[in-house]
Amino acid sequence: MTDIHLSDDDRTFTEEQLQMGAYRTADDVIRAGLQVLREEDEELRRLIKVGEDDIEAGRYVTFEKAGDLKKHILALARERQNARSAPEHEPSRAQGPSGHL
Repeated sequence: MTDIHLSDDDRTFTEEQLQMGAYRTADDVIRAGLQVLREEDEELRRLIKVGEDDIEAGRYVTFEKAGDLKKHILALARERQNARSAPEHEPSRAQGPSGHL
C-alpha cells in the first residue's frame, strides 16, 4: 500500500481526534474520513443520475438570458418560502365548523 503523508494541519487534527477519544487509532480517523468521502461520492453519483434521467425525460428548463435564470430561481425560492409559511391544514371558508362541506 502507498504511504500516506499528512499535512501539518491534518496531522494536528488527527492527534486532536485521538486525544478527545473520538477514535482509537490514526487508522480509525483516516477510515472515518474515507467513509465520508465514499458516502459523498455515492450521493454525487446518485444526483448526477437523477439529473441525467430528468434531461432524458425532458424535465428541464432552458433560459435565453442569465436574468431569466435569476428570475426563475427567485420565483422558486418564493414558492418554497410560501409553502413553508402556509399552515398545514386550513379549512376553506366554504367549509363549515366541522371542516366538511
